[in-house]
Amino acid sequence: QYSVAVMSGLRSAGAFGPNQTGSLLYAGRLTYNFLNPELNPGYYTSGTYFGEAGDILAIAVGGQYQQSGAGSFEHRSNFALLTADLLFEKTFGTNNDKGVFTYYFEWKRHWADYNDAAFAAPPGDCFCIFRGPAYTTYGMYLFPQEVWIGRFQPYGRYTFIHAESSTNRSEVEAGVNYVIDGVATRISAYWQYGD
Repeated sequence: QYSVAVMSGLRSAGAFGPNQTGSLLYAGRLTYNFLNPELNPGYYTSGTYFGEAGDILAIAVGGQYQQSGAGSFEHRSNFALLTADLLFEKTFGTNNDKGVFTYYFEWKRHWADYNDAAFAAPPGDCFCIFRGPAYTTYGMYLFPQEVWIGRFQPYGRYTFIHAESSTNRSEVEAGVNYVIDGVATRISAYWQYGD
């Protein structure tokens, strides 16, 4: 599955913001499904299919680029993003009695060459995205037993940002979803800790 886009992206005007010439944002993504295909509309993707798509093993790469797409009016920079991710979903059981294990991993790398003086720009002038790599991973298991009108899905998630122009940041999350109708209806309770 592939998608390609040309968008307006970041727009700036009136001596505020970096993109004063109206340069466009170019983006693309390529996904390969080793097992069942992911039947998504257009460029949308899902972090889980709750077992409805069967076994999934998908690997994807993508990127974005915009000239003068980061920084401030005085300190402009081109913006680039490279990303890669993996989604694995395994079903256990048959029909409506399926347990579903889901694992996801994503790596991102942002580039922008504005200098630290851009942070001193007037409010609303700096599109100072973080620069560096970031990682997100999570695992979850959807129990096959229905309890009242839904099923329980405990999960854990970890995110780490290795920023080049500020301190590193991370976040840990643990919780449980009560899945009633896939992504359309669910109730979540979770705990988060991070900096």
